[in-house]
Amino acid sequence: MKKIAAFALALTLLLISVPIRAHDGTPRQDKGPFTLKKLTDDSYALYGRGGNIGFIVTSEGVVVIDDQFANLAPGVDEQIKSVTKQPIRFLINTHHHGDHTGGNGYFIKMATIIAHDNVRKHMLAQPQETIANAPRQIAGLESRIAELEKNNPQSEQLSRLRQQLENTKQTLESARMMKVSDIPAPNLTFNREIKIHLGGKEIQAFHVKRGHTDGDSIIYIPQDKVVHMGDLFFYKTIPVIDRAHGASTVEWMETIDAVVARVDPSSQVIPGHGEVTGVAELKAFKQYFMDLRAAVRQAIDAGKSREQAIKDVKLEQYASYNGYAQRFPGNVGIVYDEMTAN
Repeated sequence: MKKIAAFALALTLLLISVPIRAHDGTPRQDKGPFTLKKLTDDSYALYGRGGNIGFIVTSEGVVVIDDQFANLAPGVDEQIKSVTKQPIRFLINTHHHGDHTGGNGYFIKMATIIAHDNVRKHMLAQPQETIANAPRQIAGLESRIAELEKNNPQSEQLSRLRQQLENTKQTLESARMMKVSDIPAPNLTFNREIKIHLGGKEIQAFHVKRGHTDGDSIIYIPQDKVVHMGDLFFYKTIPVIDRAHGASTVEWMETIDAVVARVDPSSQVIPGHGEVTGVAELKAFKQYFMDLRAAVRQAIDAGKSREQAIKDVKLEQYASYNGYAQRFPGNVGIVYDEMTAN
C-alpha cells in the first residue's frame, strides 16, 4: 500500500505537468482564472489553479517564482505583462512538482530557470519512474473497475476510476514518447543558496533541509520583506508530504525555524497553497506537524498498527482545513513510517 500511495502521488505530479491538448493535438491554453495581488511596489503574488506564483519587477527585468501548469503559462505571462513591460529574466522553481513547474516549457525560451540540484534530478527522472510503475497501476485500476462493474455497477467510484485509468494511460504514453532532452528542467542549479542581483534588488533563493521534498527552496526579497515558501507552507491546508522524493517532517520543522530566524518578522509570506499571510501563520503551520507527530507517537506507544493509527488518529482542530478528509490519513501513515523506520 505504501508503494502504491507513493506512486499515485508521483503519477499525479507528472500528470498535471502534461499539457492538455485540444482535438487538433495542439496544447490547449487556459488564461484563467487568475487573481493578482500587489504586495509592495515591486513584488506580486498570483493565484491560479496550481501553486501560488510570485514575481518581482526590477528596472532590469522580472524574476518569477513558480509557473503552475503548462496550459496556464501564457496566461501567467499575460498577467505579468499587465503590470510591467520588463522582460522575464529568471524563473525560480521552489521544487519539482508539476503544479509549480508545468509552465517551464513555455518560460525556458525566455528565461534562465533556477532551482535546487534535486529539482532537476527529479524532473529528469519522472518519465522513467512512470514507465516503471504505471503498468502496475493500470492493472490495479482495471481490476478494481472490473470488480465494481460486476458487483456494484451503480457505484459512484466507477466514473472516477475510469477517468483515473484513462489519465494513467495517457501519462504513460506521454512518458514513453518523452526524450530527456525535451524535459524543461532548470538549467541553473545550486546546493545551498544563490543570490540574484538585478535592478537594485537582491533575491535570495536558499535550501535548508528536507521538507515537502528533498529539493525545496525558499525565496526571500529582503528589501521588500517578502518570502515565497513554495510547498514548505500550506496555509489552512493539509500538506502533501512527498516521502517518495525525500520529505521529512522533522527536517521540515527545522527548516521553518531557520526561515523564521532569518527573515524580517513583519514579512509577507506567500505559501505554496492558500492566501498570502505572515510569519505568525508560518509558525502556526509548524504547530500542525508538532501536533501530528505527538498524536502518532501516542498511537505507536499504545501498540497500534499503522492501519489502526490511520483509522484512529484525528486532529479535530485542523478538520476545517482544506484537504483534511483526503490527505490527513495519509499524513498519519507517513509520520508512522518515519517514527518506526529504525
